[in-house]
Amino acid sequence: MIARAEEILPIHAEGETAERFRLLIESVKDYAIFILDPDGRVSTWNPGAERIKGYSAKEIIGKHFSVFYPPEVSPAEKCQFELEVAARDGRFEEEGWRLRKDGSRLWANVTITALRDPTGLLVGYAKVTQDLTARRAAEEETRRFRLLVESVKDYAIFMLDPQGNVSSWNPGAQRIKGYTSDEIIGRHFSTFYPPEALVDRKCERELEQAIAEGRFEEEGWRLRKDGSRFWANVTITTLRDSFGKVVGFAKITQDLTERREAEANSRALLEQRAALAEKARIQEFQERFLAILGHDLRNPLASIDMGMGILSQQIQDPAAVRVLGRMQSSSKRMTRMIEQILDLTRARLATGLELQPRPMELREPLTKIVEEMRTAYPKQALDFQGANATIFGDPDRMEQVFSNLIGNAILHGDPTRPVVIRVQPGDQSVKVSIQNRGEPIPLEIQPRLFDPFRRGERESRTSKTAGLGLGLYISSEIVRGHGGCIDVDSSADRGTTFRVEIPLLQPVSR
Repeated sequence: MIARAEEILPIHAEGETAERFRLLIESVKDYAIFILDPDGRVSTWNPGAERIKGYSAKEIIGKHFSVFYPPEVSPAEKCQFELEVAARDGRFEEEGWRLRKDGSRLWANVTITALRDPTGLLVGYAKVTQDLTARRAAEEETRRFRLLVESVKDYAIFMLDPQGNVSSWNPGAQRIKGYTSDEIIGRHFSTFYPPEALVDRKCERELEQAIAEGRFEEEGWRLRKDGSRFWANVTITTLRDSFGKVVGFAKITQDLTERREAEANSRALLEQRAALAEKARIQEFQERFLAILGHDLRNPLASIDMGMGILSQQIQDPAAVRVLGRMQSSSKRMTRMIEQILDLTRARLATGLELQPRPMELREPLTKIVEEMRTAYPKQALDFQGANATIFGDPDRMEQVFSNLIGNAILHGDPTRPVVIRVQPGDQSVKVSIQNRGEPIPLEIQPRLFDPFRRGERESRTSKTAGLGLGLYISSEIVRGHGGCIDVDSSADRGTTFRVEIPLLQPVSR
């Protein structure tokens, strides 16, 4: 449709009508409204045009409107094209870059309308320009932000409406949470929380805090679409319009699962290193303790034993001899206790007890111990039946084991009944049983009988030479060091039997 001049501007208006129209045009400050002659030269200029483009009426009237166009658009050709379209179609409209007087650019909406007289003759053009630079900048900023959000893959960035329903969804959200936008938009964000986190209106309280403080932030477990969990940092920011009304929330979620696992591994490694350092410190202390026991305590006792041996050959007074005998007995007991403490400490170290194994007949240390016990306890009957059994063992340590077990059987057994020692070789191992008759070991003591520093109630009440309660513990460690085992069976009707089982030395196949 071709606009006539009188439809756009009252060219023929006179008097009050013309004055009102002039006042109207001059009052418009947000639009540049001016007239071009048929050749495109400026013939009128309103205050809005001066404000937007920077020219005064005196500076611009008579100049071609191509002065408003940047050079890269070929101003003369483009202006000619725009006027031709307006003349042909009645109007031309576009958005594009234009120039101000100072050379700066503005993004403008331009409308050119052809003006014709009542006979249809083209008499000029009405040109209206609106400065959209601010709007374009805002749109460009919005576009760039949208592109930024859509390009982020490591963060879930999305919008919630005021009720907490998802209203936008970026690729990062899809990658982290597993939902497509079609699957999640419109659903409440509580979908991402595990059941135990939804107690006590958690989601509602998060939004309430975001509204009250502007934002909410925490770390916690969240759910993916497949039900798997991930450790997330979550930030919820309140969005308000120009009047302060809440229009929604921006929610950013970062998957910190790998970082959390790395931190846990780092803590575990530090704890492991600390434990190793503590173990090394304890081991160093134990080794120093062994050195003190082995040298600083045993050597003085050896000197005392030697001195008492010399004195025993020279003293004739019976009372003095008795005192010296008690001293020698106490010294020997102290030596045994030191040896037991040394064995206990070695057993607790990584190296274990000192063993010097070799092929040996088990009957030999047993026979030796039985003979010694018969000499020490002439009234105690010992029933010993020893068969030949070759083991790979430490003879001194085997003597230590059986001396302890047979000695205990004599001390705690019925002296009127024999202590029975049996050796029973099998295909792979040999079993040695030591049985006495007498008061049984209480049931509550039996499960921890081989623990260190555990002594039976009978021993603590009646024995005048009670030791440290290490004999059975060290015996069990020695047997275990030989690849064997030791156990006990005790009851009123069967008596008490300790059983030791040790692997036999297997012949070398040729």
